[in-house]
Amino acid sequence: MRKQIFFAFAMVAGLLSSTTAISQQLSRRTQFVTNTYLVNPAVAGTKSFTPIMASFRNQWTGFEQAPTTYTLSAHTTLPNKIGIGGIFFRDDAGGAVSSTGLELTGTYHVDLNNSDAVSFGLSGILGQYQFDNTALIVRDLDDPSILDVKESEIGFDANFGMMVYGNNYFFGLSIPQLLQTSYNFDGFQADNNERVRHYNFMGSYLYYFGSEFAIQPSALVKFTATSPVQFDFHMKGIYQDFLWASVGYRLRD
Repeated sequence: MRKQIFFAFAMVAGLLSSTTAISQQLSRRTQFVTNTYLVNPAVAGTKSFTPIMASFRNQWTGFEQAPTTYTLSAHTTLPNKIGIGGIFFRDDAGGAVSSTGLELTGTYHVDLNNSDAVSFGLSGILGQYQFDNTALIVRDLDDPSILDVKESEIGFDANFGMMVYGNNYFFGLSIPQLLQTSYNFDGFQADNNERVRHYNFMGSYLYYFGSEFAIQPSALVKFTATSPVQFDFHMKGIYQDFLWASVGYRLRD
């Protein structure tokens, strides 16, 4: 059964891959171990409770117009092995570019032969993307493509995710910006502003030492078709399922 699941993961990644890509376009959603739903829609409905979580990320603290990201998320399980969830996000990339939107998720869970299960998730994302020309520092003030205005567009895209999980582990993949829709700002051709697919592979295992202590190593791999592969590693120590501390390291930032 597990060999078939691994094969399904590989097939989905291959079928949905694209030869057209530019670079990473998404905001960073770090601490994925604490809230894995932010990076994989298949997580929705996999818990026995309803997690409601908020996060704030201030990147490059101390620099003017440093990137900031806000998220508010929740997901829960419904009858008939269905899960639902939602994410509100606000991302300011640092001056000229920002986005605000809502992500709504539906999942379906399939029980395996033991206590494990596999989950399939799909999210629809409605977002407002803003480009503030007045925040740019330009060499040629008479450049006709740089208008002294704020431009915005409302766009739709989707995220796909799969995840296999059990009592003490999970691994899965997600593909944000599945539809690869484009921006249509004035002065820019739409085919030069395509939202490209990103690929996330993640896994985690919870290991107990007796009844009081546990460790949880986790990893997240992120890439596009042409950008470098990025690795996130986390190690969490847990005491009596009540107190925890963790360290993280990102390779090739």
